[in-house]
Amino acid sequence: MFGYNGRRRELDHTFQKPCYSAQRSGKQASQWFRICTSAAEVPPASRAEDVAMVKYDHLLLTIIDPNPYLSDGSKTAVATVAGLAGTYGSKITVLLVDQDTAGADADPQVRLDNIKWHLGEGGCTSYEVVTRDLAKIGSHSSSVAVGDVADEIAADLVVMSSEAVHAKAVDANLLAEFVPCPMLLLP
Repeated sequence: MFGYNGRRRELDHTFQKPCYSAQRSGKQASQWFRICTSAAEVPPASRAEDVAMVKYDHLLLTIIDPNPYLSDGSKTAVATVAGLAGTYGSKITVLLVDQDTAGADADPQVRLDNIKWHLGEGGCTSYEVVTRDLAKIGSHSSSVAVGDVADEIAADLVVMSSEAVHAKAVDANLLAEFVPCPMLLLP
């Protein structure tokens, strides 16, 4: 049977591995060539080797949330960072980006206490807090501020809620440009 692009899948009974045959243009069906692959050609990797390759020594938890009691997305990000820190023994830095909240009577200490409580629930007691105020550093630069802090502390992974992107508090394109390490955006 011929499938898409003139390729036919058959089983090579001699070696018990899948082979793909492709017909050369202008040639008869008897003049097929074979490209065979098998799982035996790929060296097996154990789970311990995979975990050893992934190492997060320094995690940056970014909170861009005007809610002092944290939104569901921010709570998910805090819980994820706590879990990763417990698994890898990582150092945690919490970046609080204060937006221009004119008229907001929220106490910033309430937000810190909530973050401390949620990290404590995940088993984390040691972390550093860094604060950036957007009123002082300029508007629409929260993405750049996240990249700068990630670069300053040499973060291995930046974790934040995707609600900040949806609320237009950060620009995802600028995050991709300025953050020097992998990012994990959580719903």
